[in-house]
Amino acid sequence: MAHEVLCLGTVLVRRSRRQNPRTRGFTLIELSIVVAIVGILAVIAVVGYRKYTLSTKITEAQGNISGIKIAQEDYRAEKGVYLNIGTSTTWCPAAAGVSDKKVGWDSQCGAGTAKWEQLPVHIDGVVQFQYQTLAGPSAFDGSSVSFVNWTGANANVPWFLVHARCDLDGQGAPDTQLATSSFSNQIFSDAEGQ
Repeated sequence: MAHEVLCLGTVLVRRSRRQNPRTRGFTLIELSIVVAIVGILAVIAVVGYRKYTLSTKITEAQGNISGIKIAQEDYRAEKGVYLNIGTSTTWCPAAAGVSDKKVGWDSQCGAGTAKWEQLPVHIDGVVQFQYQTLAGPSAFDGSSVSFVNWTGANANVPWFLVHARCDLDGQGAPDTQLATSSFSNQIFSDAEGQ
């Protein structure tokens, strides 16, 4: 309780004045509401930022897949067949595809006699995703890419498949995959971690 002292001549008079409860500050409820709103905004910002950073990582794979697809078509125009580099278990570069780890492109990677250096694809710098490209003269086999329905693909013509994968969430298994084939101009995506 505040007191006001007035001087009236030689007599001091003391008057008490009560403060208005609204002028003392914020109530606990008001502060709680503000904290809750700030928390919600922070969660929205973090989720938005995470989606943005993941989409930039996926852009690497989309660009490289497009380059590999063009290189396969160039190779076929020159040699008459698509280049089969490896098997459904051959991924290049072998050390890539793990969370935030980026490694240099390995043009010597492949299985058997076919290597990436034979395909006129130019991937400069480091990559985060692992890649594979399979090809055949007929009997299309898209079973290694289970998230795409290849129904309607003409199985009696030469074909290729480009597949990229990465463990973007760091949980130990590839959670983000992209693929395309000679039968489609679309890049299909399976991004479970997003």
